[in-house]
Amino acid sequence: MSKVLHKDGTVIFSVDSGDKLAVYSQKAVKVYYRTAEAHRIGPWGLLATTTPGTEYLSAAMTEDKDFKFESSSAITYYSTGTDPFIAERRAGLRGQGTPGVLDATGALTAAMMGTGLVTSAAAAVTATVPTGTVMDAAVSMEIGDAFDWAVIKVGANSFTVTAATGHTLVGSGVVATATSVIFRTRKTAANTFVTYRVAG
Repeated sequence: MSKVLHKDGTVIFSVDSGDKLAVYSQKAVKVYYRTAEAHRIGPWGLLATTTPGTEYLSAAMTEDKDFKFESSSAITYYSTGTDPFIAERRAGLRGQGTPGVLDATGALTAAMMGTGLVTSAAAAVTATVPTGTVMDAAVSMEIGDAFDWAVIKVGANSFTVTAATGHTLVGSGVVATATSVIFRTRKTAANTFVTYRVAG
């Protein structure tokens, strides 16, 4: 699951080049990064101040960077990876960002799954989940962690979720037209995931 900074705490951590940073809290969080100066470690610069109750996602890092933030009177969740998201927001009462959209056969990305909802209004779509290696790089999850997401299919044809190397599918991946299906994606080992059909 996401890393947690408890109330009134401080954390310093690194984000690798090419990765992004996702942050969520019910209070505003100031996100600082370590600036680079010739021959020495630079001071902290302000990257962003998050909006309370809204998941913040940075751009991809152009180099390895150190980050710091201080929690206020609310718990702060954070995650890193190529497509990170805050998995704890995928269950129970939460905000809902813009759903992922896949209207053509192709990759069903971790970012799309991470929105919690994927819609499709086109003709027949075959959606391939990320490989286990890609999924592991995209989002911070421990073995045994899982999150739920759903597909809503409108239009005249079905939407079919298919497996990938290191990412298997249990149950039917077919979402018939004018229906919806809930899936649960679980990390079972390093670079290894299983997506289950749990409802629909």
